[in-house]
Amino acid sequence: MISPRWKKVLSDLIVNPTRTILVVMSIFIGVFAVGLITSAQAIIVREMRTTYTAATPEHASLSVGDTGGFDEDMLQAVRNMREVGDAEARYSYSVSAQAAIGDWRTLRLVAIDDFDDIRINKFSLTEGQWPPGDHEILIERSSLSQLQVEIGDSLLIERPDGKRRTLEVVGIVYAPTEIPAQFGGSVGYISMDTLEWISGERSFNQLAIISAENGNDITHNEAVAEEVYEKIQKSGYDVSFPFVGVPNEHPLEQFIGGMVAIMSILGVLAVFLSGFLVTNTISALLAQQVKQIGIMKSVGAQRNQIIQMYLTLVLCFGMIALLLAFPLSQVAAQGFSQLVADEFNFELVNTNVPLWVIAVQAFISLLVPMLAALLPVWAGTNITIREALSSEGGPGNYGRGLFDRIIQGVRGLPRPVLLSLRNTFRRKGRLVLTLTTLTLGGAIFISIFSVRNSLMLTVDDLLTSLFDYDVQVNFERTYRDSYVITEALRVPGVEAAETWRTGGVRPVLPDDSEGESITVFAVPPDTVMMNPNITEGRWLLPEDQNAIVMSTGVMDDTPDLAVGDEIVLKVRGHDTTWRIVGVMPTIGGSRWAYTTYDAYGQAERDVGSAGAVLVRTTYRTAEFQQQVATALDEHFSRLGINVAGTDILSNIRQANEAFFNTIIFALLVMALLIAVVGGLGLMGTMSLNVIERIREIGVMRAIGASDGTILQVIMVEGMMLGLLSWALGALLSFPMSQFLSDQVGRQLFSLPLSFSFAVEGAIIWLVFSLVLASVASFFPAWRASRVTVRDVLAYE
Repeated sequence: MISPRWKKVLSDLIVNPTRTILVVMSIFIGVFAVGLITSAQAIIVREMRTTYTAATPEHASLSVGDTGGFDEDMLQAVRNMREVGDAEARYSYSVSAQAAIGDWRTLRLVAIDDFDDIRINKFSLTEGQWPPGDHEILIERSSLSQLQVEIGDSLLIERPDGKRRTLEVVGIVYAPTEIPAQFGGSVGYISMDTLEWISGERSFNQLAIISAENGNDITHNEAVAEEVYEKIQKSGYDVSFPFVGVPNEHPLEQFIGGMVAIMSILGVLAVFLSGFLVTNTISALLAQQVKQIGIMKSVGAQRNQIIQMYLTLVLCFGMIALLLAFPLSQVAAQGFSQLVADEFNFELVNTNVPLWVIAVQAFISLLVPMLAALLPVWAGTNITIREALSSEGGPGNYGRGLFDRIIQGVRGLPRPVLLSLRNTFRRKGRLVLTLTTLTLGGAIFISIFSVRNSLMLTVDDLLTSLFDYDVQVNFERTYRDSYVITEALRVPGVEAAETWRTGGVRPVLPDDSEGESITVFAVPPDTVMMNPNITEGRWLLPEDQNAIVMSTGVMDDTPDLAVGDEIVLKVRGHDTTWRIVGVMPTIGGSRWAYTTYDAYGQAERDVGSAGAVLVRTTYRTAEFQQQVATALDEHFSRLGINVAGTDILSNIRQANEAFFNTIIFALLVMALLIAVVGGLGLMGTMSLNVIERIREIGVMRAIGASDGTILQVIMVEGMMLGLLSWALGALLSFPMSQFLSDQVGRQLFSLPLSFSFAVEGAIIWLVFSLVLASVASFFPAWRASRVTVRDVLAYE
């Protein structure tokens, strides 16, 4: 048989369903948000790593220059090295491909010698024919949207010298180790026979290796890669210094981690708001049940027993919320994970979540609400029997404070509006809790929009800072820089032209070992193709000899470096000394550096040659950029200059926008959840206020108040709460927006975002607050207007 105390707990659960729903929903939002974030994080990171490692990713890769590829003998020599577990060679050849919509896109052709013996960076057929025959191609699935082709289509490609070939698309493949096409460009796989037919080459220029042992140790992999590099270099090949990635980590995993970190911050805030709602609701419940507490104490109930009853009630609320939130958060997490998987080109094989995710949700739904309710329960039960039985419940202490007397002095407003104004400040404790919840909700909502604006502004600023050109033309080999600049300026629509050099260098450490590779951009000091955003030190000067500007990525990785220090870099096998004169930010904390065009040419011992030309066009629209790119390609081809491919800035911008669309979507989802929390808070407050003032409303009806008057009093009160919380939220959103923008920037770019306050976010929240206040107030007001005098007299 159920004891009386637990009957009361059950009664409190079911007698007032509105209150139960509000409390459960308050807890539900926090549990759902945390469940969505933690589940998505667990699924995404695990599945991204699983599909990536299943493809046997390389531990290191090397490439040879334009002097000629290496053959099977060199590959076998590397495979026979004791330190090398396995090696695989391919040939990478860039062409232009005509998409179905007519645009020309850069396509990287990867030639495979034996499709039945792929050992490293494996890929699999998803549809079509395997392997490709002569004059046939397999398209990596993420490239389909770029090329707009399908199986059976003919793909027209153009070689750097302008000659064209047609390939038949015979299959679609999935390559987990490739960067998705929207970020890294389109990829297709062909046979060596097809490569020879297209380019005349039948050799290898790319080498991927895996270490024989300790493959999870990046330091060991770097040592193995350096030995392979030295062996190939001694064999007479112009080989690039190896690229060594983090073992078993997808190249985009760091970005995913930053996105999850951002969502986690917002999830914690959602839980914090949920806690406020629980505190508010339980405080109101205890205020209503003061006489019940007194009666329980008068018949022998101990304070700890009463506390146990109310905490058990809160535990029941949490259990109901958990039962609702867990399955729904899993469905949402799976949907979000699939969205990320589609965007970043990996597969979800297993969408189950680990036990720790369930444990986190259980903690949020069961323990956090109890902690939030502990203070009001402790305070509410700290009352004597006499005080409890003499209390009328919920009268507040309006009229005793200075602020109350100021409101009482307000004149000139209609009586219902004055009553609404006074009622708004009647229960100051609840008002503070409600305003705190709504203010935080509004501030977070506006801040999310500000983070979105700041993120897009930062990306735009970085692109303008680093890539303020319109078209880049890459050559198959180097040509005299003055010649290609002169010829580029002859093309109609070209306003300015410059040649840059790029190369990979390695810092030489004090113990004579070499550090992680740095990509160097050699540019004219007075370049018009970028607008350097120097955060420390200065930019390059024409008279500089061996000056270099480092990216924040390099400086963050090497805390001992500072502006004014010298650094030794290995350039083309030679040690060269440079002085750091400045620091500037780059996208994603990239390890980049900038030096003068002439100084780097001297370091490479190849002065006056260029492998690419950058141009700025007269009109900077995407259509005009594409027209000029085509004209440049045709012009250089007529001159006998082999063009490896062209890139236009609009494509780079689109790729970066696609890169951050997922983060923006996640931010908007969190903004919606925060808005729901705010709505629940206001609805709960208005419902509780009406319940507490039921006798008051009966008196108003007894002296002739109409339904419309009662409706107006309560709705105006709700609108005042909405406006007041919006004003406070808008003020708080300024520092909060700045804080969140800084945190997001440090996660994604290793520096604060370029801050942009979202005025539209404040306007949207204002409209939402007013609509929300209207809806949240209407239903309690409508119920109040239905109350009869008889109902009031029977109400306890």
